[in-house]
Amino acid sequence: MNNNTTQGANGTVKMSFAHYSIVASFAMILSLFGLIGNGIVFWILVFKMKRNKYTVYILNLAIADFLYLFFVAITMILMVDQILNRRSPSKELLTSLEIMYDFGYISGMLFLTAISVERCLSVLFPIWHKCYRPKHLSTFVCGLLWAIGAFLSLADNLGCPPEFFSTGTSECTALQIFSTVLTFGILIPLMLLSSFILVYVIKTTSQTCRPPKIYVAIILTVCVFLISVAPIRLMWIFLYFKMLPNNFQTLAFFFSSTYCTVFNSSANPFIYFFVGRQKKKRFGGSINEAFSRVFKDDDTEQTTDYDRNTSVTSIK
Repeated sequence: MNNNTTQGANGTVKMSFAHYSIVASFAMILSLFGLIGNGIVFWILVFKMKRNKYTVYILNLAIADFLYLFFVAITMILMVDQILNRRSPSKELLTSLEIMYDFGYISGMLFLTAISVERCLSVLFPIWHKCYRPKHLSTFVCGLLWAIGAFLSLADNLGCPPEFFSTGTSECTALQIFSTVLTFGILIPLMLLSSFILVYVIKTTSQTCRPPKIYVAIILTVCVFLISVAPIRLMWIFLYFKMLPNNFQTLAFFFSSTYCTVFNSSANPFIYFFVGRQKKKRFGGSINEAFSRVFKDDDTEQTTDYDRNTSVTSIK
C-alpha cells in the first residue's frame, strides 16, 4: 500500500514537472516574439527615422522591454533545465538575472508613465510645450529614469531576497510599502489621468481635425499595462502580507505573473503597427511606414490638418 502511494506521488510530481516545463517553454517562446518586435522598434527608431521628443521615450521603452524579455527568456531556459535535468543554477546567477529583469520591468513602467505625462503636458500647456520646453528634456528624463530603475531593482533584490520575502523582515516590509505607494499611489494614477485627458482630447477634436495616432497608441499601451500588470502587482503585495488563502499555489502564480508581464512587454510593437497601418491596404503597408505614421511629429500633423480644415471652411 505504501509503495503504491509513493509511486502515485512520484507520478504526480513528474506530471507537475512536465506541466511546468511546458509552461516555462511557452513563456520563453512568447518572450522571443517580444524580443523580435522590440528589436524592430529599436532598429527603425535608430536607423530609419529622425528622433523627436517623443520617440526618445518610445526608444527607451523598447530597450527596457527588450532587457526584461531577454533575461526572462534566460530564466525560463534555466528553469526548464532545472526541472528536466535536476541542475540548479547558482544563487548568484539567479540573483543577477532577477536584478536585470526587474531593472527592465521597473524602467519600462517608468518610461510608460513619462510618455503619458509628456503627452498630457503637450495638451494642457501647448505654448510652453512647443516654445519653452527644454530641448534635451527627454534625454535628461530618460537618463534619470534609468538610474531610478537601477536603484529600485538593486534595493528590491538585495534588500529583500526570496528568503527575506517569505519571512517578512522589516527591510522587506519597508520596500514593499514603498513599492506599493510608488506604483498605486503615483505611477498608475498619473497614467490614468493622462489617458483620460488624451481620450477627452480625441473625443472633442476628432470632429475638426485628426488627432495624432500616437495618442491612440499611448492609450492602448497604458490599457494593456493596467489590465495585464497592475492586478498581478497587487496580488504580489497580497502574497507578501499573507492576505491570500493558505493553499495558494505560489509557483503557478509566478508563471501567471510572468505570462502577464511578458505579454505587456511584447504587445507594444504590435500596438504601434496596428495603429499606424493603413486600413485600406490589406497588410497595412510596410512596418517602417506604419511606425512612421505613429511616431512622426504630431505638431506638424495637427498644423496640416488645421490648415486643411480652414481651407475647406473658407471654400464653403
